[in-house]
Amino acid sequence: MFIARTTYTLRIFYAGDINRELYGFYMNHYIDSSGNKSMFMTSGMEPTSARSVLPCIDEPARKAIFKMSVVHDPLYTPWSNGEIERRETLSDGRIISYFTPTLQMSTFLLALIVAPTADFACLPDRVVGSKNTKSRVCGRTNILSQLTYADEVAYKTLEFFNTYFNIDYPLPKIEHFDVINFPGEAMENYGLLIYDDLGIFFDEKIVSSSIKQYITTLVVHEIAHQWLGNLVTPAWWNELWLKEGFATYMETMASSYVQPSLMLEEQVPVEMIFKFMEADSLPTSRPLSIESANLTDIIPLYDSISYYKGAAVIRMMSMILGARIFQEGLQLYVTALNFSSATEKDLWRYLNEAANNTINIQQVMDGWTRQAGYPVVEINRIYSTSDQEGVGSYMMISQKPFSLLPATNIERHPWWIPFKYFDRTFNQVNEILWFNNTSATLSITTSNSDWILANPDYLGIYRTKYDSQNFRLILNQLQSNHTHIPTASRAALIDDIFALSRAALANITDAYELIRYLKNETALVPWTIALAAMNQQELLLGAHDILADVQQYFLELILPIYDQIGWIPVNQSTEWLRALLQPNILSTVCRYGHQSCIDVARSLYQNWTMNPTLNPIPADLRLTVYCTVARTGSRSEFSFLWARLQNESIMSEASNLLEGLSCTQDPARILWFLNKHLENESIIRIQNLISSISKVARSPQANQIVWNWIRDNWPKLFSKWGKSGSGLKRIIDAVSSRFVTTRQRDEFKAFADTIVDKGKNQFLSYYFSKHQCHCI
Repeated sequence: MFIARTTYTLRIFYAGDINRELYGFYMNHYIDSSGNKSMFMTSGMEPTSARSVLPCIDEPARKAIFKMSVVHDPLYTPWSNGEIERRETLSDGRIISYFTPTLQMSTFLLALIVAPTADFACLPDRVVGSKNTKSRVCGRTNILSQLTYADEVAYKTLEFFNTYFNIDYPLPKIEHFDVINFPGEAMENYGLLIYDDLGIFFDEKIVSSSIKQYITTLVVHEIAHQWLGNLVTPAWWNELWLKEGFATYMETMASSYVQPSLMLEEQVPVEMIFKFMEADSLPTSRPLSIESANLTDIIPLYDSISYYKGAAVIRMMSMILGARIFQEGLQLYVTALNFSSATEKDLWRYLNEAANNTINIQQVMDGWTRQAGYPVVEINRIYSTSDQEGVGSYMMISQKPFSLLPATNIERHPWWIPFKYFDRTFNQVNEILWFNNTSATLSITTSNSDWILANPDYLGIYRTKYDSQNFRLILNQLQSNHTHIPTASRAALIDDIFALSRAALANITDAYELIRYLKNETALVPWTIALAAMNQQELLLGAHDILADVQQYFLELILPIYDQIGWIPVNQSTEWLRALLQPNILSTVCRYGHQSCIDVARSLYQNWTMNPTLNPIPADLRLTVYCTVARTGSRSEFSFLWARLQNESIMSEASNLLEGLSCTQDPARILWFLNKHLENESIIRIQNLISSISKVARSPQANQIVWNWIRDNWPKLFSKWGKSGSGLKRIIDAVSSRFVTTRQRDEFKAFADTIVDKGKNQFLSYYFSKHQCHCI
């Protein structure tokens, strides 16, 4: 019998296997300096794999101090959450390394790497903060020189967050470790952050601008977790956004200090807002905070809702409260709950305290976190009989849930919308109007001949539908001088009108008319949204007779910026946003079959084949060249790209080659390439297999081939990815999202009925929701 208020020590003797799958503590491999395949061990515990390594209460709120000791070969070195405090040599020659105890932390943050000492090392320490924390970046010795950019970002980011949270990072060291074959992009383990090779490897000669930006935001994201996720941990996975949404928000906010030249604040619509809006407008969406989450529910929560909607909601809170009050609230939150766990109600409490209870945060935010979706705000102006400015006119606003399925009847409570608007003279509403009813009427002073635009700077999370007269005024402004409308608002207009047309709330001809102004557009964000909308239109049209005419129309809109931006590499230090835009424009024009674009791409490729060991193609242009050659080239040219992939050790370049190969339109090559995904994982990495198959299915020509291949190879695919279901869902989603006929829908249902006992329910409901949005 146990005695109350008595401490007991429980000792459990256990044994476990080092597995070869990407979870828990697993065997990994790399190619050493001699070209041989060598082994090392890596860990990946999040969310619930610690239980496969040791007996534990594997829940995020259950924190403990861990003491790690590792017995290893003397030619190997272990890394873990703490520092090695001492070593002993055993009688058989092996070494036992003892690590300093961890701080109180969750089981999913446990980390261990054991790797050959000769091939793995760290860059010199950099000391940060009042606690003299040692910041270091580690990896294979032959790539250490390519980790210096990440080293600089890591140092600056830790410095920034120490100040921002007013709590120094609590451990004596923070290591960023580059590995091959990691289950995710990175993991924020206390003291030992682990990154997949693509995550922190940077060489400006071979790594594109987009990858440099990705590395920056990824390192910032993982360091942000040291406070939001590690120090203060969500009490349960049902509020995962309290760590992932926060870390995603911090990517933009902190990067503006760490690397201001990336201009990430200007990219918020692309890098945050638009990444979740489609998924959140389907019946299969879910609230940010769900009522419960059992083990089978956890993995699907790592989605665009937790990351990007979570970030957008946090950004909205920050803008409502103001940056200073928001920061003070977060400081109260992490100070009061450090080394503990939290729920969203805890967050609201400390933000309210910082705001002196001038706003009921929970009342405002519950609609955004406790119900799925977001609203569309309809604006109908009541124009005055006089066109004199200031003479009585009105604006009626209403809100309702937005859905891409027009017939869907969605019941939602009205959201608390922070409503703002501005007009041509930029007379903005000075204070936020809290709109929490289904409709309201506002008195305005805007002239009948002036337009009104809502939601400046994407303060609120909603789409906007304007009355026809106001919409015409906006169109006229875009045609006469589009720069008079802010860049983010131009992007929102494009995204909203195409989404509204899909939801039968606007005519598609209005969308096509709005984008006519693109002939004069030069900014990254509107173009990124426009190119995505064009891709969506091609998907919806499928093999329709008018597809060629639509593509020609799109091409005519793109050619002015194509001629202006050209093929000469852009100076990243002075024109960062343009450097990001260039490859997107070039790849689209080449894909539309513009001969001069294809000729330049093939010329760059031919220059490379003269000396295959020295690739002269600029880093930002490589994917466009590879894709164009695979799409338009011969079998021997396709084989050349495959041969380069087989011998490529740089992960970013291997990813470019793999995606380039997926662009082929030749049926025999498509099938051959697909079969390679089932044969040799040493050529196509485990992490890239699913995304590569998905990318092959992007074109209508290839999509049917991929669909037939999936059905023919279902037993193999299910054997490889059926255990979790997430991989199969991604493949099925990629293929089925391009189905545009009822025949294809019925064909899918017939296939799904044959696999009812093999995991069909993991993806079937999601598929039908997306499919009904564009089936013709």
